[in-house]
Amino acid sequence: MNLVDYCIQIGGLLRVIDTKHSKIINQFYAPHNLTGSTINILLLLEKEGPLRVGDIGAALNMVDSNVSAVCSRLENMDLVTRVRMKEDQRVVKIQLTETANERMNDIRANVTDFQQLFVKNASQQDLEDIVNGLNKLEHILDNVLREKTD
Repeated sequence: MNLVDYCIQIGGLLRVIDTKHSKIINQFYAPHNLTGSTINILLLLEKEGPLRVGDIGAALNMVDSNVSAVCSRLENMDLVTRVRMKEDQRVVKIQLTETANERMNDIRANVTDFQQLFVKNASQQDLEDIVNGLNKLEHILDNVLREKTD
């Protein structure tokens, strides 16, 4: 196989993997009426406390506008609220509501169930190989990005 064929195969695999992963995540979290992104934001806020949209985006590698849109959906579900900081009214932080705090045990249990199902279908070596391969791919993509911005 030549290098171009590898690039095409990698791109195709990434699309297939993303589609399958999204489908599994969405089916798994459907009972909570949540998506992978909403779950990640809720778990981050539970762990870190109130955060600015930009801090959530940085922590989860999401674009701020997407974080804001997801937070709006969570706000409509009464799971987060936007709070202006008293010390600086320009700063708005997202925080969990009491409703979210009451649901977090069930949400965390659902996440754990998903993780257990995932690792049940993979060996330790499989998981190490996947992580190593994805780290290599990220490194290559970082190099491409650096080269394109120079």
